[in-house]
Amino acid sequence: MRFDLRTRTADDVVDVDPGRFHEVDVPAHLVERGDLATRAFRASGLESIAIVVDGVAHTWRLDGDGVLETLPGDADARARAEFSGEWFSDIVHDVRSTVALVISEEVGMARGSIVHLTAWEPVLRALIDGRPAYEPGLVDFIDRDGTPLDLHRSFTLGDDPGVLSHFLSTAGFLHLRGVCTPVEMDALSAEIDRWREKMTPDDDRAWYAEVAGEQVCVRVTNLPADPTEFPHAARLGPIADLTDAELRYGGTDLLVKPVGVDKGLSDLPWHKDCALGLHSYRCASLTCGVSVTESDADNGQFGVVAGSHRVNIALFDLDKKVDLPQVYLATEPGDVTVHISCALHCATPPRHAERRVTYSSLRLPGTAGDLDQKIRAVLGDEGVDHSVSTFSRAEYAAALSGPRSQALPPAAPRW
Repeated sequence: MRFDLRTRTADDVVDVDPGRFHEVDVPAHLVERGDLATRAFRASGLESIAIVVDGVAHTWRLDGDGVLETLPGDADARARAEFSGEWFSDIVHDVRSTVALVISEEVGMARGSIVHLTAWEPVLRALIDGRPAYEPGLVDFIDRDGTPLDLHRSFTLGDDPGVLSHFLSTAGFLHLRGVCTPVEMDALSAEIDRWREKMTPDDDRAWYAEVAGEQVCVRVTNLPADPTEFPHAARLGPIADLTDAELRYGGTDLLVKPVGVDKGLSDLPWHKDCALGLHSYRCASLTCGVSVTESDADNGQFGVVAGSHRVNIALFDLDKKVDLPQVYLATEPGDVTVHISCALHCATPPRHAERRVTYSSLRLPGTAGDLDQKIRAVLGDEGVDHSVSTFSRAEYAAALSGPRSQALPPAAPRW
């Protein structure tokens, strides 16, 4: 697997006319990638969906021969999503995703649900980017010697780099034991507390959650490249070297995961790091989780859908029909989990003791320019505090992680 998957730069972004796109560009794309896009539409479970941009509708559906087509108008589509031309341009260019559109509350669903809209996006990506959508059986897990890959295997940095790289590229994650010492983790835990003591709810570097009626700082983020005393960049450098990309240390977030969070985001549901957009501009990066305290099935841990980075699977949500394995990593203090930014992953909540972890990014060189600001605005980082009261939109997006069956019309065999 190539780790540098970028196909666009900020210079490629221009306004998209929805009429010309549907009536000129889409037919041209269908000639080139119609089979791939048709397979994606069939896999989506959609029957038909009207994409309405500034009041002008175009319907996506399968024609009488079972081939994807788009046509002007609503055509009594089962789902109907309405949004602005600015958002349509960003979605076409993969700047902001349909999940970001939902979080920003700038989409109207006249029929159907937001799940139908997010199911449409992999069809769009297949059509214009040539990225295959997920289908059962499409992903396999084969080791370098041709035998089945043991997805529950853990490693050390002393293992063969070729073995580590193959596992990471195939599975989308790694569990590295003993990268740091328990003594170092005690020192890092104390440093986390020092940073948390500096935070207030109006500091945009801090995320808060409500625990037993009190606001608790659960995450310190958006710090400069190397503000911590613990040498994250140096210790994680060998991990960056496992890829064929020139990954660079991009900073560290400090997390505390309390027991009994009543409100706010602490343990995130299934998602991708590129869920809000910009996959084409900055993937694939790596995220390294340094386990400051232990994690296990009983007290919360990191989970990942193996192989989900290799297909265009939903950015949020985990369909029960997905046949990819869910792997949960139990760690000791000093262990490091690594995941590719495009892999679906989650965190389960602790039950009896606080869990601590730091997450560091290893990023591709270059930036997406001002496009990053659009993602920050979706998350509320543009002059908005991260107190509990501001999380309603993000929690709305987290609802996408529920079973799809809850969003289906009760009498409909397809969406």
